[in-house]
Amino acid sequence: MASYMILTPPGARANDERARFVADGFSWWAFLFPALWLLAKRQWAIGIAVAVLQISLIFLSNHESGFLPSLLSHLALRLVVALEGPVLVARSLTARDWTLRSIVPAPNLEAAEEIYFTSLASNETKPAAPSPADWTVRKPSSGGPGLGLFDSYGER
Repeated sequence: MASYMILTPPGARANDERARFVADGFSWWAFLFPALWLLAKRQWAIGIAVAVLQISLIFLSNHESGFLPSLLSHLALRLVVALEGPVLVARSLTARDWTLRSIVPAPNLEAAEEIYFTSLASNETKPAAPSPADWTVRKPSSGGPGLGLFDSYGER
């Protein structure tokens, strides 16, 4: 089961239809085609760096003692991109002022969308929680016995 990071554009409400659901998990497409996957996700600098590294590893594998190190390095590069690539996408969106609204564990994208938008609808029907300004104002006790040893008189 993957976790989906829900991000909304700058200035958008939580229930905006342009919200992006980024799966935080292993990506098979990123494993099979790391450089192309990064470029398709508009991660230009990292995508070009991975492409250059992949090409250099291919040239290294042509040498007689470089095949095994090249193969292991290539596998490690693919695993890093497949595991951390979705996080790079989410970080680039937050760098462009997108807001991380929630993280939802779900088996697939449709379930994540349903869980997220259902939780938004249920939050709209609940009464609003008191604001932090209301938490600091304490009403004096009625003079009767309290639960603590001392009366706080509004202090912390």
